[in-house]
Order: sequence, then structure tokens, then C-alpha cells
Amino acid sequence: MSNQHHKFLTSLFAALIMTGAAVNPVQAADSKEKEAKELQLFSQAKITLSEAIKAAEHKTGGKAMEAEVDDESSTVQFEIEILKDGKVHEVKVDGKTGKVLKVSLADESDEGAESEKE
Repeated sequence: MSNQHHKFLTSLFAALIMTGAAVNPVQAADSKEKEAKELQLFSQAKITLSEAIKAAEHKTGGKAMEAEVDDESSTVQFEIEILKDGKVHEVKVDGKTGKVLKVSLADESDEGAESEKE
């Protein structure tokens, strides 16, 4: 390998490292903002995460795989992933009332989602 080629690769590698370092603080800031929103929403909840999971399992007859605060909502909602009959369902539960708001297959878009109206 020529000396000039070696210098080029060294410079390229250094630039890649610097670029990665510049991206990480931005990602960290986004992550902190998301976490802050989740904490703010969670503090408004009147039900526990366990109660939300129970409501979702009861509604679908399946078993919970994952649960979290839905940070894309403007109100406190829990998003529970339920496994039933080999399919994953997403269940939205109101964090203040415990009512199931929506049940949909995880691979469906919101357009095809089955909304719960009780």
C-alpha cells in the first residue's frame, strides 16, 4: 500500500470517527426528550402498568409480551403487545380509565386497525 493511500485511509477513518461522535449527542438528546415525555405521561396515569396489561390480556385472551407508555399520544396511554394464536396484537389502553381503546394486528397500519367501541 502506498504512503499516500495509507494517509487517505487514515484521514477517512478519522473523519468517520468524528462524524459518529457528532451524531451521538443528537441521538442522546432525542432519547432524553423521549424519556422525559414518557415520564411526564406516566405520571398522569391513574392505573398501573400491571392493570393495563391485565385489561389487554382480558380483552384479547392472549398473553402480554411487551408493554410501554405510548409516547406518540398526547394523553397517557399504554401500548401492550399481546401474543394470541401465533399473532402479535397491539392493544392501546387508556392510562386514566383502564379502558381498552384499540386492538390491532402489529403488522397492520392504523387504517386497518380494529377500534374498540364499548
